[in-house]
Order: sequence, then structure tokens, then C-alpha cells
Amino acid sequence: MKMIYRRISFLCALMTGVLGMLTLIGWISGLEVLASIRQTYIPMAPSTALAFTLLGLVMLLRERPQFRRPVALLLLTVVGIVSGGKLFEFFSGVSLGVEEWLVADPAMFGSVRTGRMSPITALNFLLICVAILALLKVKLQLWAGPLAAVVLATSSVVVLGYLHGTPLLYGGAIIPVALPTAAAFILLGSSIIAAVGAECWPFRNWQGDSTRALLLRWFLPAVVLVALAEGLLRTHYIIDWTLNPALTSALSTVLYILIITAVISQVARLVGRRIDKAESERNAAQAALEALNRELEQRIADRTRELSAKNQQMEEELTMARELQMALLPGRFPCVPRAASAGESALRFYSIYHPAGVVSGDFFSVFPVSETGVGIFICDVMGHGVRAALVTSMVRALLEQNNGAEPDPGRLLTQVNHGLHSILKQAGTTMYATGVMIIADAARAEIQYAIAGHPSPLHLKRHEGVTTSLEPRGRAGALGLFPDVVFATTRATMAPGDLIMLYTDGLFEVEDAEGNLYSQEDLLKAVDERLHFPTDELFQSVLAEVQAFSHRTDFADDVCIVGIELACVLGAEKRGKESREEPAKNAPLTVM
Repeated sequence: MKMIYRRISFLCALMTGVLGMLTLIGWISGLEVLASIRQTYIPMAPSTALAFTLLGLVMLLRERPQFRRPVALLLLTVVGIVSGGKLFEFFSGVSLGVEEWLVADPAMFGSVRTGRMSPITALNFLLICVAILALLKVKLQLWAGPLAAVVLATSSVVVLGYLHGTPLLYGGAIIPVALPTAAAFILLGSSIIAAVGAECWPFRNWQGDSTRALLLRWFLPAVVLVALAEGLLRTHYIIDWTLNPALTSALSTVLYILIITAVISQVARLVGRRIDKAESERNAAQAALEALNRELEQRIADRTRELSAKNQQMEEELTMARELQMALLPGRFPCVPRAASAGESALRFYSIYHPAGVVSGDFFSVFPVSETGVGIFICDVMGHGVRAALVTSMVRALLEQNNGAEPDPGRLLTQVNHGLHSILKQAGTTMYATGVMIIADAARAEIQYAIAGHPSPLHLKRHEGVTTSLEPRGRAGALGLFPDVVFATTRATMAPGDLIMLYTDGLFEVEDAEGNLYSQEDLLKAVDERLHFPTDELFQSVLAEVQAFSHRTDFADDVCIVGIELACVLGAEKRGKESREEPAKNAPLTVM
């Protein structure tokens, strides 16, 4: 489409230049018919012909590679100065003598001289120059079409005057516009409009398949042609008939109505066909959409039932996993010595177990290692949920595999770490667990402990009235990350009434609504303020304080608390008694 517009622009510009050159040849050779078409028409002035030749040349060379923009600006300036000078002469009455150089002794055409540019022509030249200048500037091209359209409208009025036999359309002593001049302006204006293309006005509204464009393409040309034809018939033919003027008007009106009716009928047929087609396509699309919606609803219903069944199955499996995990936790605590009753045990145990989900990543175990010694292990697997719960099962299995008689806590953690790393490496997953292993001996009144990246346990020295943290000897990472880590064992003494409190980070890494964190230091302070509380009451009170801080009744992470309290120190005579294990009646607080 762009190529067609370019060809039209080139052809119109070529015809404009040829018309201007023929006029110049007519003036030079004395064949004025080349400048006026008919002897009874005023000829085109030589200055006008020269301007058309220059402007046609600018339009012809506008898109050529060898085209030079300064040359075009120079030619436009020359035409603008000549036409501006003519307007100055018209309004001031002062002759600049430019056109006298071309035609010194012009003939008369009625009451005006030939060979002189009309002021209407001069004004059109100024508009054309501005339009071409806008065409050369990309940002101003939108103005080229409207300016050229104004020139087309003005020139069309002049042509209509000639068609109706009144070349001196505006009368008086004003020099009329020659018919070749009006034709050249129409050609030049058309060249500019075609050069602008379909993206700009006026062709922009005619393009496309919209109803507006369709009506414009049919109605506007039809109305213009009918108006022109009716005017020409009335001027050249009907006026000579000896008919009643009313009858003449009625006949022309009827003819006009018939033509417009034919046009409207054709447009209505085209538009109606499009509307019917659009309605048919809309109905088909609506039917397809309704069918798709029904199918989609059915698919959603089927998928919902399927997901509901799978969710129910998953909930049942998670419930079973929770029950199994709860079964792995200590159901009873050992008595020390083993032959002692629950009320006489030298070591007493307490626990709170609060998973964040159905299953948990926290785990603890309490098991006898000797007649007077008990092992306590607590761990926290990364994350929570099913994956963490599976890793806790692995840790428990490794712990039971390696906890021999009187084990060393550091050596036990080292063996568990090595086994866990091997399993996770084979599974191709990155997981880890933190943990604390403690061996408490009621006869020696001491504990041995090792820590694997876990929060340090708290030692509540009730006889001294202070609370301290059990810091490890040396530093080592979590379980399952590195295979060759060696964990060191540290010793600490206990006095009757002392309490060792083990816990996971879900107890203190808690945020309130403003994002403030309940820190490990806050936990140490809360425990120290309740140092002399009974152990079960102490655990419940600390838990309530953390919940009050977060303004929540649940926890975002798993929480596990285990306490070992030294009730008394055993003598050497009690170490050889036969041991037995009873239900954990000495653990008054176990919350699941």
C-alpha cells in the first residue's frame, strides 16, 4: 500500500512539473493556448508556472538518495518570497516589479492583466510551501495533509467556477485563478497527501474495515459526484429547457434521492452482511464458550473430587505419621537407680513437645546408660513437616545403633553425624540437624555433654540462685553437613535441686506483630526470674510468656523442652542394685 501511495505522489508531482514547463514554453513561444487551455480562459502567469516547476521538482526528488535538503529549502524559500511579494503588492498597492521582468507588456483579460499571479494563487503557494516543509520534517508530517487539503478545496472551487461557465468566480478587479493553475494545485496537493500516506489525515479515516471507513468510502464520493452532476445539469442543460422551474426542481430532487437511495442500499447491504456475519460469529463463539465453560466446570468438579480424595488420603497418612512419631518419643522415663521407684529416683525428667504441624522436626530421647547414668538427647532438624520428620527417624535409628554402655557424648554425636551425612549424600538432598547429647550421672553428681550447632542448654543452679548456659569446649557444626567433624565432650557438676533445661530454637525465635524478636537472652532472663519455681510450673510459665509476647496461641516452629533435675546424689552402696524401668510417673508434665 505504501508503494501505491508513493507512485501516486510521484505521478502527481510529475504532472505538476510538466504543466508548469508547458506553460513556460507557451509564454516563450507565444502559444498562449498552452498556458490557458482555451482562448477564452485567462492564462497561467509565467511566475506561477516557474513556481509549479520548482515545487514539482522538490516533490520528485524528495525521496531520491542524491536529494539534498538544503536545495529543497532554497527552492521553497524562492517560491515563498515570490508569493509573499505578490501578497504584499496586493494589499499595499505598491509594485515590486518582479513580474514585469517576465512579461513587460501584458495583454488584458477583461479588466485585469494577464501574466500576473493571482493573490489567491500566491496564498495557495504559501500554504503549499509550508505543507512541503512539514513533509520534510518527520515531527511535522501530520500538518502536511490538512494544509494540502485546504489548497485542494480552494482549487476545487475555482475549477467548479470554470465548469459552471463563470471563470471570474469572485468578480471585481482581482486577478482570477487560471484553470491550469487550479489543476496544478490539485495535482500538487494530491501529491503531498499521497506522500503523507494512510497513517495521517485525510486518508487515515478511510482505511480499514471499520463501518466508519466503509461509509466514508461509499457516501462521500457519491454525495460529491451527485452534487457536481446536479449542478452541471442545472447550469448547462436544465436552465435551457422550457419547463416549469418547480418541475425541474422536483425532477432533480427525485434523481438525487434515487442516487442516494441506491448508495444507501448498497452500503446497508454491505454493512448488514458484516453485521450478520459478526452476529453469527458471536453466536458461534458464545456457544463454544458455553460448551467450554460446561466442560471446564465438569473438569473442575472432577478435579475437586480427585483432590479431595487425595487430601483425605494425605491427611490420613499424616495422622498415621504423627501417631508413629509420637510413639517414637519416650513413653516412660528411666529411674535412677534402676531398682528405685519413681518417687525415689535420683534423676527426674520433664518434657514439653509442641509440633508446629501434624508432624515435627524436633526429637528427644531419654535412655539409661548405666546403673546411675542416663543419656538425654535432643535434636532439631532443618525446617518442619514431613521431610524433617523423616530425618528425625533417621537420627533416632542412628542414636539407638551407637549408644553403647557408658557412651561418650562427643563420640556418640560424631558417629551419628557420620551416619547421617552418608544417608543424606546418597539421597542427594541437603539437610542438617542440630543436637545436644548429655550423660547425667547421679552418683558422681555431674554431667557430660556435647553440642552440635544447637542452642546451649541452661543450667539452673538453684542452690546458688543463678542460671548459666552450658557452653561447649570448642565449636563444631550441625549434624549431617560434613562427614569428618569431631565433637568434643565437656563436663559440669550438679548439686541437688539443679535443673538442666534443653530446648529447641522454636522457643525463642518468635516475632511479635511489629517484627520484634524474642531472643535467647530474653529466654535466659525469663528462666532466671523463675529459677525457684517447680520445674513443671517453670516450663509452663515460660511458654505462656513467649505466647503472650507473640500474641499467638500457636508457634511458627516446632517447640521441644526437656528438663533433667538432680533430686539427690547416690551413695556407692546403691550402685549395684538391680535396675528396672517404670512408666514416667516422675515426669509430671508431658505436653504433646
